[in-house]
Amino acid sequence: MEGPITGVVLAAGAAVRMGEPKLLLPLGGSTVLNTTLASVEASEVDRVIVVTGANASLIESSIVAERASVVRNPDYRRGNMSSFLTATATDPDASAYIVVPGDLPTVRTSVIDQMVRLWREGRPWAAVTSYTDGVAHPFLVSRDALDFAVRTRGDRVLGHLLIDSDDDRVLRLDAPVAAPLDVNTPDEYDALLDAEGRTGFEDE
Repeated sequence: MEGPITGVVLAAGAAVRMGEPKLLLPLGGSTVLNTTLASVEASEVDRVIVVTGANASLIESSIVAERASVVRNPDYRRGNMSSFLTATATDPDASAYIVVPGDLPTVRTSVIDQMVRLWREGRPWAAVTSYTDGVAHPFLVSRDALDFAVRTRGDRVLGHLLIDSDDDRVLRLDAPVAAPLDVNTPDEYDALLDAEGRTGFEDE
């Protein structure tokens, strides 16, 4: 029997460049993390897992979720791959995972849904989203790709594996829109607020 497809929201980083917990920054009556999480929860994924780490108690107490479960990564300083593996360890029967960083509040539910359908229709080894201005999340990682990634050493394992390697097993999902805005610095947060004021982040 085919296992579920799980959305993984990575919310464990220390936000060093921001200088404060960026996931708790206010945005449109919510927060950066909860705006991201709402888009994932509204999608066609079967399950949602949020992985916390730095500032875990603050982050976890702020989460507003309808169907997400929360797990804590004690080794979050080792990077996003350790957080991803924390999620997959708690959900071993999933057949594929869709990965979304928690600081990606303009990620579109419709794009996540396209990724879900890509999996259900073709069962690719892995996939990334190709926007009009570059490749970005969401990423799709199958169980086979996960097993391969676990054996891969180094930093930015998912980035190297899915974007930099030119592996022909990694499909590119075309999304004819700009890549979602992430939030790593105060200037990027200001740009996000400006974009929110102009567009309301509607998922067209």
